[in-house]
Amino acid sequence: MRQRRLPSTKMIINKFFPYLMIAPTILILGILIFYPLVVGIRLSFFDYNLMFPIRPFVGLKNYFLLLGDRRFIFLLWNTILFALLSVAFSTLLGLLIALFLNRRSRVTGVYRAISFIPWITPSVVVSFVFAWIFNKSFSPVNSFLVRVSLIDEPVAFLGDFAVKFLGLSLPFWSVLAVRTWTQFPFKMVMFLAALQTIPQDLYDAAKIDGANKIQQFRFVTFPYILPVATLVISLSLIWNLALFDINFLMTSGGPYDLTNVVPIFIYNEAFVHYRMGLASAAGAIILIFASIIGLIYLRLMRREVSL
Repeated sequence: MRQRRLPSTKMIINKFFPYLMIAPTILILGILIFYPLVVGIRLSFFDYNLMFPIRPFVGLKNYFLLLGDRRFIFLLWNTILFALLSVAFSTLLGLLIALFLNRRSRVTGVYRAISFIPWITPSVVVSFVFAWIFNKSFSPVNSFLVRVSLIDEPVAFLGDFAVKFLGLSLPFWSVLAVRTWTQFPFKMVMFLAALQTIPQDLYDAAKIDGANKIQQFRFVTFPYILPVATLVISLSLIWNLALFDINFLMTSGGPYDLTNVVPIFIYNEAFVHYRMGLASAAGAIILIFASIIGLIYLRLMRREVSL
């Protein structure tokens, strides 16, 4: 009878070596991300207020309170709207700039470096600079618009809620413009990397077949950048659902909650009113939306791999 060979020490090491290498990363992620996430979800089931020592278990009461609150529903809709529009505009802008920078030129490197400025500038600096630019009293934008006779008097870009465009207020559009400006460089870099992997032979063959620029983009460029676009849009939607700093620093959610979003609501509930349970429930709702986006992305990627 043939004896079964016991695995050698080298085989055991080779088998478990990859797991040992990723163990520190998993440990750090568990401490910094997963543990606070579990604790936060747990807090959402309690009437947890830092001002009171008694914190009873209330089950889904915090969720029912939020979903029955018209103000929270409005803030949730605002958050989704900000996320969708900022991702759409920044993705389109990033793609257009990437197509421009994909050309070979002596000054292309300079343009690429300049395009990184919104990405590397701290959000605090960006927010206060644009708050000054949009200021009614000494705004350079107002001065320019008055000089070219586009407006008769200065406009409060961050305060005039009476002016609307496509049903959205002027403060909403102003904050949205800043969010778009800060986010397009990430999309630009990703699209530019994807564009540089497209073989030039495909464009040459398309030109021989008589394809114009639009047809070349549709049948050559678009299929190559589609996986990158799916990744970029999914990540950006998740990030934008949790984006807090620009809206808070520019307007603190005002006027009349027109630029307010759920992350600002969570901040106020947790650190102003000390209602940690309610804030945790609001965060869990945002987590549900982010998880849905992640699941949709994974399903799209599986479908693409199967094809």
